[in-house]
Order: sequence, then structure tokens, then C-alpha cells
Amino acid sequence: MIVIIGGFYYFISPYQNCLRRVDEKIEEVRNKLATETNLNTRKELEKDNIKLIEERNIGCSENTTW
Repeated sequence: MIVIIGGFYYFISPYQNCLRRVDEKIEEVRNKLATETNLNTRKELEKDNIKLIEERNIGCSENTTW
């Protein structure tokens, strides 16, 4: 029973959903960084990456309540 409740919480938890969504965005930015050669674009992507990491670390816990 505990496993069912834990699994249910994991898949519908607003916090976990936030983490998954931000992780997907981080992955997209990192993929773009891996192939980008324009320095100005790279700087913008690096800023975006830092913002997303901060959102993951701080924003998800602040923005999700039951």
C-alpha cells in the first residue's frame, strides 16, 4: 500500500512535475550550448542555463504547495 501511495505521489506531485519540466528545459539549453558557435548566443544560453538551475533549486520548492 505504501508503494502505491509513494508512486502516486511521485507522479502527480507538483514539486516533482516542476523538477521534470525544468530538467527538460535545462537539457534543451545544454544541447544548444553544445552546438552553438556564436559567442553572443552562447552567453545568452549560459544565462538561461543558470536561471533554470536556480529555478530548479529554489523556485520549485517555493512555487509548489499542496
